[in-house]
Amino acid sequence: MKSVKILKVKSVGDFYAIEDDLSRLLLSDKKPLDPDKIDPIELAYLIYVGDFKVYVDGKQASITDVLHSGDLERFVVYLDLRNRGLYVKPVRDGKIDMLVWDKKKNALSSNPQYMIKILDEGKGIKTTELLELTDYAEKNRMRLILALLSSEGTLTYYRAFTIEPTQRDAGWLKVRQGGEPKGS
Repeated sequence: MKSVKILKVKSVGDFYAIEDDLSRLLLSDKKPLDPDKIDPIELAYLIYVGDFKVYVDGKQASITDVLHSGDLERFVVYLDLRNRGLYVKPVRDGKIDMLVWDKKKNALSSNPQYMIKILDEGKGIKTTELLELTDYAEKNRMRLILALLSSEGTLTYYRAFTIEPTQRDAGWLKVRQGGEPKGS
């Protein structure tokens, strides 16, 4: 039988912080988790895996107690990526939702390889926003991954990237005034 550790945290705005030295010590092996700024999704994950009983401001908390409004979809994607063995860091107040490192990379000493943008079925993303995110990811040597969460809970990943057309592609890129491709 696995022993469950008690983790005491306090709510600090949008994040949680370790409340006592024992809890800080228990989290010391969970690097690079910042004990002074734990994202609600990371805290929910600790509850989910069953290593910890979490007490927020003195009261035992469940996964839904620690997640903020709108975090359930983010938690589903986070959980899926963690189950795939990837290191994931949630991002708050940004245009993306998560940063992800490859399995072989050390998150403390390397840059993330992926930026995750979560899209709900039925809600779109503006083309300009998608282009900006793609451009930003590529300039920073990352891949932009769109995580589409369907209304049935199915999660599908798509990679967004740009291509530079070559001379070979020129034929299908040229369009006649009438809207038909040249050579038709």
